[in-house]
Amino acid sequence: MGFRERLREEIKYRGLLVKEVSAAVGISNSTFLSYIDARGILPNVETAVKIAKYLGVTVEYLVDGDSPRLNTELMMNSGKVQLSESYEKLSPHDKQILIKIADAMSK
Repeated sequence: MGFRERLREEIKYRGLLVKEVSAAVGISNSTFLSYIDARGILPNVETAVKIAKYLGVTVEYLVDGDSPRLNTELMMNSGKVQLSESYEKLSPHDKQILIKIADAMSK
């Protein structure tokens, strides 16, 4: 399996449409299709990085299939953002409770 197949597999796995991914990374739909159809054209490095980040996988995984699949750094940052956003919605009292719970869990 090559880049083209792994890219198609990731898009399918995440339940995305090609036009969603192409719009998110800022390229035309026809250009993106050239990466996953029989032509199997490879994107430039900058575009490959954008695609991988959007899909939450590593570029290395898309290229060789042997490297770790998930971009754990991206996942960690995403989790931190989600926690921060949720925290900001809490009342001051609930924030204090959450801090105590997090402190207890981290020990």
